[in-house]
Amino acid sequence: MSTTSGDTSSLAGPRPRTLVPDVVAGLLNDGSAYVVARAAAQEAAHRGSRVRFVQVAAAGMTPEERDDLDRYTFRAALRALKGLHRVPCSFEVVDGDPGPALVERSVGAGLLVVGRDAPATERAVARHCLEYARCDVLTVATG
Repeated sequence: MSTTSGDTSSLAGPRPRTLVPDVVAGLLNDGSAYVVARAAAQEAAHRGSRVRFVQVAAAGMTPEERDDLDRYTFRAALRALKGLHRVPCSFEVVDGDPGPALVERSVGAGLLVVGRDAPATERAVARHCLEYARCDVLTVATG
């Protein structure tokens, strides 16, 4: 078989899939997990990327508290994915201060999604992420 048109794309085999950077959902145990997870899942579906659900756990949790947190994260993520088709995802729970932990986990991501900081809160997770993350940061209203 000879090719006369000069088009060799069919001879090269399938084209490699372009990697789209992940969307990271920064989930905190403050009642905002579903809203943040849903915004991240929708964004990942729109971009054609994977969503990584990252739950930040406080240091010193008991194994039972950690298990509850794992279930909470998984449940919020599953609800967030409902109705979205073929959005690859992963789940992880990390220990530490939420702002720095989420910035660290978002290295290489295309987007980090976090809940907006409450006006009168000492813990400014969104502000920390906006200042230090190397990717775009989307803050969502959670209340």
